[in-house]
Amino acid sequence: MGRALLLLVVSCSLFACETKLVVGQRNDAAGDDAGAAGAQCTDSGSIPAETDPIALPWSTGFENGFCDYEASGGFCIGGGTRKTVTSPTAQFGQFAAAFSVDSADTASNQARCVRQGVLPEEAYYGAWYYIPAPATLIDNSSLWNLWHFQGGDASQKGLWDISLINGDSGALELLVYDFLTPVVRKQTAMRAIPIPIGSWFHIEFFLKRRSDATGEIRLYQDGQKIIEATDLITDDSSWGQWYVGNISKGLTPADSTLYVDDVTIDTKLLP
Repeated sequence: MGRALLLLVVSCSLFACETKLVVGQRNDAAGDDAGAAGAQCTDSGSIPAETDPIALPWSTGFENGFCDYEASGGFCIGGGTRKTVTSPTAQFGQFAAAFSVDSADTASNQARCVRQGVLPEEAYYGAWYYIPAPATLIDNSSLWNLWHFQGGDASQKGLWDISLINGDSGALELLVYDFLTPVVRKQTAMRAIPIPIGSWFHIEFFLKRRSDATGEIRLYQDGQKIIEATDLITDDSSWGQWYVGNISKGLTPADSTLYVDDVTIDTKLLP
């Protein structure tokens, strides 16, 4: 606690969340739980450096609050609030994490946790999300971002976003923003699957990291592949960061709380 960390300066639009790294101190959100029982995180051994390879599999179900991020060399960030909760009932275990933000206030429009290191050459990134109420993105400057992949080396560039958008039907849908092309990768309109409101759903993102045009990405919702792209540059950085949580701009209503459970990085698609 208190050691120098990488904080964020964010400039967002409907499909992209440009994130620049700034050296500073940890910015703990109000209501941040060190552990599910309220205890402070304890040092269980050597904490990996930000440029160490991420050993697989890795996961956190927030049973230790947010300590699993700190123990793995990660951190949490944002002026919104984050805490462990028992309601709604966690997808796994006893606890889930609640991330609450105010999209109308740049000082409190994000609450996220970050896993960092040398990302695997190929891996599936997953998390369960529960969104209790829908929101509307006001215009093309609006954003509701769930995940952000960022190059952590000197490039400090955005790589991939997994975000929500109001689809043609008006329901919220997942999309992928590719910073390196750049291009918005949406679901096929006639076959787009809305996210459920008021129940858990599983997001998984397969990332085949390549600095040449041999990379690949796939996005899954509840095990069903909804977006895919091949033969492209996917990551030209030496190490990176994966942001999970809630960041928004220009939503109606402005306040949003979402819940996250069982965050994973694995070599296989999980049920």
